[in-house]
Amino acid sequence: MAAGTRTNPPDAPSSARDAAPRGLDDLYDIGRLADRLGVEHATIRVWLSRKVPWLPAPDGRLNGGAVWRASTLEGIEERRCKGRPGRKPRIVPPAAASEVPRTGAIPVVRPTLPQPSGEPRLPALPTD
Repeated sequence: MAAGTRTNPPDAPSSARDAAPRGLDDLYDIGRLADRLGVEHATIRVWLSRKVPWLPAPDGRLNGGAVWRASTLEGIEERRCKGRPGRKPRIVPPAAASEVPRTGAIPVVRPTLPQPSGEPRLPALPTD
């Protein structure tokens, strides 16, 4: 038998052999939980300080760090809210008119003033 492996006694009931391991094997520290969720260790610490609702409170402390039982974290992947739990996303204002690309030359439009019906029309201005 290799060092560090455990076996149940042969006279133990089959349910005890099939049960989840006890002791330190079923504990999750911040590092192990971060690996399980695919995030950085610091992210777990921030979530703990912000008390995000889907992350359960630690079951205890070991060497000054938070630990959870595996049974406490069952289904945490489904309960986890995706995205950032903190600040709401910043609203991006629409682009200013100066930032909009132009599509061509701006046409020049000459204003035409209505002439009273009884007065003679002025001659048109010469164009270059």
